[in-house]
Amino acid sequence: MKHVFAAALLAFAQQGFAATSQADTDPDPVAPGTTYEVVTVGEDSAGPFTTQGMDLGTALNYPSRAGVINVMESIVDEPEYTGYVAIEKAYKFGPTKYVLVISTGEGGNACPASTYVFTFDTKTEQVDGKTAVEGCSEGIEALTEGNKLTVKKDGAATVIYNAVVE
Repeated sequence: MKHVFAAALLAFAQQGFAATSQADTDPDPVAPGTTYEVVTVGEDSAGPFTTQGMDLGTALNYPSRAGVINVMESIVDEPEYTGYVAIEKAYKFGPTKYVLVISTGEGGNACPASTYVFTFDTKTEQVDGKTAVEGCSEGIEALTEGNKLTVKKDGAATVIYNAVVE
């Protein structure tokens, strides 16, 4: 009887540890059927994000629990050289993720607009993925289809699934 009880206890403990370690290592799961929701983009804002001119460059601010943070510090190496920052497109994905498409003037005359796509997690209050969109034109197209977001500039496409930007 003691062996049966010990075996059952061991099996239960192993299941509990396996479930705990699995939950601790996996990111927040995406619910089936989660899709991108378009966020209205104003002249200097989209959802909780706002742009603000600085002495040098332009900030892209997010009102975190600890105070306002300049998201551009996580997007480009030298935010003071961005010139302008324009929010081109914005999407919400699930309860905590935003995907933004922004353009900057950091290229100067060589390239009228540098474009970036990034994901911001409101739960951790940080950028958790970013990429540059190839091309120099100012025209940007974006198309959503379920959990897929396609961003195009100069014909080159950047495809993002489930708000994961790599």
